[in-house]
Amino acid sequence: MKIATRSSKLAIAQVQLLIDSLKDENLDFEIKKLITEGDKKSADGQNLFDKAHFVEDIEDSLISKESDVAVHSLKDMSSIDRDGLEIFAAIAHPFRNDVLVYRDGVSLSDLTRLHIGTSSLRRKRQCKFFLGNENCSEIRGNIDTRLMKLHKGEFDAIILARAGIERLQFNENYIDLNFLPAIGQGVIAIQCRSDDQETKNKLSKIRNEELQQCIETERYIVRRLDATCSSALSIKANLSNECLNVDLEIYGKETFLSKSISSEIGSQPEVLDKLIDEIISEGGLQLLNENN
Repeated sequence: MKIATRSSKLAIAQVQLLIDSLKDENLDFEIKKLITEGDKKSADGQNLFDKAHFVEDIEDSLISKESDVAVHSLKDMSSIDRDGLEIFAAIAHPFRNDVLVYRDGVSLSDLTRLHIGTSSLRRKRQCKFFLGNENCSEIRGNIDTRLMKLHKGEFDAIILARAGIERLQFNENYIDLNFLPAIGQGVIAIQCRSDDQETKNKLSKIRNEELQQCIETERYIVRRLDATCSSALSIKANLSNECLNVDLEIYGKETFLSKSISSEIGSQPEVLDKLIDEIISEGGLQLLNENN
């Protein structure tokens, strides 16, 4: 099985999680490490580019049949599947939340005064509304680069996904934030060609139908709102006791919209469409447009 991935430490750790999950001694694995256009732009210090640039080169490897499987961070992916490809399986971290990682000696007695590093508009708005902190500055690079900038004293704290910290087994000071996560945060997407039944058969042992349904729910809402993975939007879907639960927030410049719904399995299409209609009628699209 040829696996295409970005070359970062986190990406490689996520590939290893896939290999460990498959537990197939009869499979030989070849890892194809790619430096994507997004990696190049980020290394050049560019801030404003589509996260799809972290994904497209890896997908090209699938389409050209140079690879059988692609491993992505789901939060970097478009909500629209590329022709001929699909997310066939996924691996979710138990915790999808953000954490506030802070330097030794930094006091957390007043979170409003901390100089926080984050490049995410969603996280900046969440800091404003929920921490009372508007002292956020841009930070770029992979996790270890961001941590290096933190420990050099460029920031008092930075915001990262707990899943990334724990998958890399970093020993850092952090506190959990009860922010709603980005779409797909903490989820590893396992992508393959739609017509590659042999690979699907190999991946079927790790396919979790409940997780797939939650993923598609989140992506469906993003598609319907014409949002992107960079929008100041949070969605978290989960299944519990035969019910689909969805929490959603959209963050504007001065206010935010919060919605929650719960529906029985089977009735969720109608319930989701009703949720989206309510979001639109309550000005949710205008809030999304404030992010541009």
